[in-house]
Amino acid sequence: MSIEARDTTEFVSPPLKKAKTDPDARELVCPSDPEEEEIEIPAMRNLRNGNWDDPEYAKQRMIFEKQFTESGGYDVDWDSMDYNFPGSIVDSRGDYDARLSNKELMKLLINTAIDEENEEAGTQLKFVKYVTANVVAAKGFLFFITFWAKDLSAPNPEPKCYQAEVLWFMGDADVYEFRLRPTK
Repeated sequence: MSIEARDTTEFVSPPLKKAKTDPDARELVCPSDPEEEEIEIPAMRNLRNGNWDDPEYAKQRMIFEKQFTESGGYDVDWDSMDYNFPGSIVDSRGDYDARLSNKELMKLLINTAIDEENEEAGTQLKFVKYVTANVVAAKGFLFFITFWAKDLSAPNPEPKCYQAEVLWFMGDADVYEFRLRPTK
C-alpha cells in the first residue's frame, strides 16, 4: 500500500463523559469550604426490635439487606428504617470504644485509612469531610465509612468521595478496603 492510499482523516476523540450522579444522594454534595475538616455524627435514633412475623419488619429487613449487600455495606437509606438490623448507622452512641467518642473514632479510622492509602499508592490524600458510616459487629466493629478527601499531589486537587472498610478491635484499626465511591 502506498503512502498516498492511507486514510489521513484526523482522529477526534469523543468528549469526556460526565460522572453519573445520584439525585437522591444529598450527602454527596462536597463541602463549600474544602479546607475545613468536618465530622458530624447524627443523633441517636430510637429503633424498634423486629420480629419476622411483623410484615413491616420483614419488608424493611429485605430492603436493608438488599441495600447493604448491593453497596458493599456503605449505602443504606436509614431514614426509611424503623427497626434494629444486624448493621446500623454510626450515631451519637458512645459504645464503639471506651475511650473515644464516635466523632474521635471516625476521625482516627478515616485518617488511618488515608495514611495507609497514601503510603501504598503514593498519593497525598487529605481528609475534607465525613459523610456517613455503617457498622456491623464482628471481632470488634467493622465500619463502612464514606468521606470526602482531596489528593494534594494531583494536578487538580478537587475533593472526591471515598469509602473505606475498617475493622476496629481492641484499639487497633485494620483497613480492608479503600476506594473511590462508585457512581450509580
